[in-house]
Amino acid sequence: MIEISKYKTEIDGALLSHGIDKNDIILFACSDLDREQMRCDSCLLLTEKKLFVLEGVTSVSGKPGKNVKKSFHESGFAEFELSGLSDLSIDELVSSAMLTAKYNGKPALIAFMTKTAQKDIGLFVKYASKQLKGEPLTVDEEDFRDDRFCPKCGRRYPDEDRKICPHCMEKSKLYKRFFEFSKSYKKQMITVLGCLAALSALGVVSPYVSTSFFYDKVLGEQSAWYGKLLSVLLLVILLRVASAAVNSVSGIISARVSGMVTYDLKKTIFSSIQRLSLSFFTARQTGGLMNQINNDSNTIYWFFCVGVPQFLKNAVQMIAVFIIMFIMNPLLAACSLVIIPLFTFIIYRIYRRMITLHSITYASSRAMSSALSDNLSGFRVVKAFSREKAETERFNKTSARLAKDSRNVTMYSNTSFPFASFLLYLSTAVIWLIGGVMVMTGRGGMTYGTLMAFLAYVSMMNEPIDMFVDMIYWFSDCTNSAQRLFEIADAEPDVREKENAVTLGEIKGHVRFENVEFSYIKGKKVIDGISFDVEAGRCLGIVGHSGAGKSTIANLLMRLYDPDAGRIMIDGVDIRDLSFDELRHNVGIVSQETYLFVGTIADNIRYARPDATLEDVVNAAKIAGAHDFIVKLPDGYDTKIGFGYKDLSGGERQRVSIARAILLDPKILILDEATAAMDTQTERRIQEALTLLSEGRTTIMIAHRLSTLRDADSLIVIENGKMPESGSHDELIRKKGIYYNLYKLQLEALKNIGVEE
Repeated sequence: MIEISKYKTEIDGALLSHGIDKNDIILFACSDLDREQMRCDSCLLLTEKKLFVLEGVTSVSGKPGKNVKKSFHESGFAEFELSGLSDLSIDELVSSAMLTAKYNGKPALIAFMTKTAQKDIGLFVKYASKQLKGEPLTVDEEDFRDDRFCPKCGRRYPDEDRKICPHCMEKSKLYKRFFEFSKSYKKQMITVLGCLAALSALGVVSPYVSTSFFYDKVLGEQSAWYGKLLSVLLLVILLRVASAAVNSVSGIISARVSGMVTYDLKKTIFSSIQRLSLSFFTARQTGGLMNQINNDSNTIYWFFCVGVPQFLKNAVQMIAVFIIMFIMNPLLAACSLVIIPLFTFIIYRIYRRMITLHSITYASSRAMSSALSDNLSGFRVVKAFSREKAETERFNKTSARLAKDSRNVTMYSNTSFPFASFLLYLSTAVIWLIGGVMVMTGRGGMTYGTLMAFLAYVSMMNEPIDMFVDMIYWFSDCTNSAQRLFEIADAEPDVREKENAVTLGEIKGHVRFENVEFSYIKGKKVIDGISFDVEAGRCLGIVGHSGAGKSTIANLLMRLYDPDAGRIMIDGVDIRDLSFDELRHNVGIVSQETYLFVGTIADNIRYARPDATLEDVVNAAKIAGAHDFIVKLPDGYDTKIGFGYKDLSGGERQRVSIARAILLDPKILILDEATAAMDTQTERRIQEALTLLSEGRTTIMIAHRLSTLRDADSLIVIENGKMPESGSHDELIRKKGIYYNLYKLQLEALKNIGVEE
């Protein structure tokens, strides 16, 4: 038995009462609504010959944890012979869904379900359909993998949208890849390393001059002390000045290199985003992506601008200091290292924990940024529906979550880091104790000045180690940021250009769909076996209800997505074999969703063809019916627009978008509700212009207003992803099917307002 949902042993008695042997069940799933849409356990059971639907309520008796008994109370039962069952599918409702099928040629309701159970029932449909077709029921492990948990360690992902486990990601490869960005700046890096070496040398000499030499050689001698004192003070000042100068040079070079590395990183990430498919963006919110590119890049910049130079400087200094300490007194040097193993272990534990905490905080930050972006972008809708309080509560919820996670990071760092620093102080206390005894007893030739110098060197060694504690915070944050950015860089597009892509030279525009199938979500077909043929230079109209799949056909022809099955051909060549440039220079689209970039109107129209002259831009605007309103603007074609389209109305934006497509002069023109935002007069003007424009080119028109499609050479009707009807306008009217009913409804609506067609 394939258990999509966990099998309920309490239904065994009910199954026996209907003569069903549990061992005969080959597929089991459970819904949560009965056929009256009331809450219940609705069990779907498939055998080799029948489909059973058992509905009821499970009750629990007994004390919790002891002698708990479950009993099933049946409330409904249905059975279907598999020989008469076909076309299993899930139909979406407002807040639920229903499983339907054809039984003996008639529509049949199998079960209802909430959104919670829809995934399980979707898998049931997938495997039950295989049984109906006589295919073997081979289990796809991906269907039953829980995406909320890391398959390697079993921990839950901090951010379930990204599926990245901070405990299992290979950090060494991540760091290695990042440092590849700095290969172009070898000379600058060598200069920085030289400066760091000089700083370390100056830092090592300074304590000796100001402590051991000063106490033992200057203050310890009574003769000619004035000159020696002035010489030591001058030397200390010169050392400080030299350190400041070298530090400044190192900081300037580090800032330049870090800035350029970050620039290269942003450029790489943005280039990666440009090559990704449309599905990548539909699964992510704009606010989250902007947060990744901007904030994560800045985090990396400051880490490498400030953190890395300090780390290298302190690492070199620590090694040099320890060598001097060992030369001065091996016993005290060894004592100063007693705490280091424990300190290293604690730092490692802190680092692992900080990685996780930063991942959680980032997920909260992205959620808040996305909520803010949604609210600002849809501010007009918020105001129109008086949802200010609800949006405020939603934002407060995400903001409170971010505040909580940020507080957790701060509290953990403020408790763990001081404890680690205290361990370092213990090594200083050990030196005070042992060194003090040696000075007082005169053992080992230890003098007061030597002890002071040694303690200064201990402080110099502890200071870098203490700084490494702070580096853990920066390093963990930088690791998460780099990982997120490389995640984008490594993302593979769903739609790829074929190597050695075919170049047709001049495309005629013959479009053909052959048994095309497509799903946005696995197992849920949006386009199901559609086939049609459009000769070059002809016009095809696509009709259907909202959500039927009309715009998806346009997206597939533009190759924004690739079909799951079947072929789409232009002039007899599969579009997957064509280069992106050739395909998209010859297929133009005007969508109902317009977008204008920040810039002038002329620049927005010229976006389709950057080398177009102003005369070409004006001609395209005239055909699109945009010229008249453009010349009335203060700066005409040089008027700046953008920033959320505040300058133009919906119809004006649409006409600029049409002009942009006209300027491209494509062989295949797709009009996806291109005149939806226009008044009747403007629509008719553009329809006349588009009729002239369509001559000699293939045109695919998608529209709700059927009157705009009457002159199309052929029409197809899309219903639930299928194509039940096709033909000319007159042929479809005579069939009196779906198209006839849609056309009749629109005519009645026009008559109600006194308009005759």
